[in-house]
Parts: sequence; C-alpha cells; structure tokens
Amino acid sequence: MASKKDTSQDEESSEASGRKEEDESDGAVGYLQQVLDKLKLFTETASEKEAASVDETEKPEQLLEDVTFEGVANYIKNGKCSKIIVMTGAGISTAAGIPDFRSAGTGLYDNLEKYNLPNPQAVFEINFFKSNPNPFYTVAKELYPGKFLPTITHYFIRMLNDKGLLLRNYTQNIDTLERVAGLPGNALIEAHGSFHTARCLDCGKEYPHEWVKSMKNWLGFFHEIFADKVPYCPECNGIVKPG
Repeated sequence: MASKKDTSQDEESSEASGRKEEDESDGAVGYLQQVLDKLKLFTETASEKEAASVDETEKPEQLLEDVTFEGVANYIKNGKCSKIIVMTGAGISTAAGIPDFRSAGTGLYDNLEKYNLPNPQAVFEINFFKSNPNPFYTVAKELYPGKFLPTITHYFIRMLNDKGLLLRNYTQNIDTLERVAGLPGNALIEAHGSFHTARCLDCGKEYPHEWVKSMKNWLGFFHEIFADKVPYCPECNGIVKPG
C-alpha cells in the first residue's frame, strides 16, 4: 500500500508535468503568434511603402486633350508626336470599293464555292495553291492593282510620311493602294505580301509590278488573269504567284 508521502510525490510530479506541457503549448502558440505579428507588420509596412510610392509618383501626363479624331489631330499638329506607326487592315480597302473576304453574298470567299475548297482560307495556302492555283487567281482578278483608287486614308498616311512623321505603316492589305497613293516601299511593311511583285515558284525569277503591268515583256500577265487563266513563267513555264 502506497504511503501518503509517495502519493504526495506522485501528485507533485503530475502537476509539474502538466505545467510543463502547458508551458510548451503556450510557447508554441506564442511563437506562432510572434511569426504572425511579424508577417502582419511586414505586410503593413510593405503596403505603406507601396502607398507612399504611389503618392510620390506624379500622375501620368495626359497626352490627348480628347480621345477623338480632333484630339489626335491636335496632338500631331502641336508637334508632340514625331514617330507615328500606322496599322491598317481591310477597312481602308473596302472604303475604296474592294470587296472583303467574309461578307455574305458579296465577300470574295463566296465566289470560291464552285472550287469546293476544304476551307475558304485554303485559297491562300501555298500547298493548295501549287495543287490548284485557279481559286487564288479568281481572288486576284478582283484585287489586282489598277481597278481601284486610294482613299483619303491612304493619302493621309502618305502625308504623314511626306512630313517626316511616319515611322512605319504595317498593313494586312495586299492591294498595293498604299503604294499607289505614293507611300514608298521603305515605309511600308506588307504583312501578307502584295501584288507589287510576282515570282515564279519553280525558277524563282521575280517580276516587278511595274514590268508586269507594262505587259511588253511578259505574255500578257494581266490578260491571263482577267481571262481566268493561270499565268506561267516564260523562262521555265512554272506557276507565277504574286506576293
């Protein structure tokens, strides 16, 4: 039978063990709380610094007095804009009367249905062109230079270049109306090619548009196209493709 002394010692030992566990638990919680407090302090400090940085930064200068054509025009006239990049697409060509590709009934893709294309875009894929160039030249007949005149937009781009303000004109159009308006080739990037030049796919001979247009040295390139025929290279009889 345990003595009172032994029982007392056991109770003291149990109490000491409990206090130790509580101390360890309190210590862990305290440590985590310290970490959280430091993180909170760090976050708040970073936010304050960020806010201070924003406050110290001047507001960006308002470049346009109005986001309108007039605002842009005034910005240019005031001499604040000396390196202008112009990006153009089908809109300025349709304004010249050139049909677009996708409009129902009038779009160029609708005129290609008789060729049973795998998809309308195939007309511009080189592998399909090599196997069947006829659909491409159906499109070419509608777009070829000489049928349409530049618009005021084309001449505006040329004016920017004449005044030394145009850095570059990037165009998706292949109709060469930028060139017809007088924009030099070194100011123009024709992203999808153009009808300005043509090249034989077999021998690689290049035919400049001016030479092609004269039709003095080349078996009536234009006559071939407008007669729904495929033009062939007089040097090797390979297919000639613009662009």
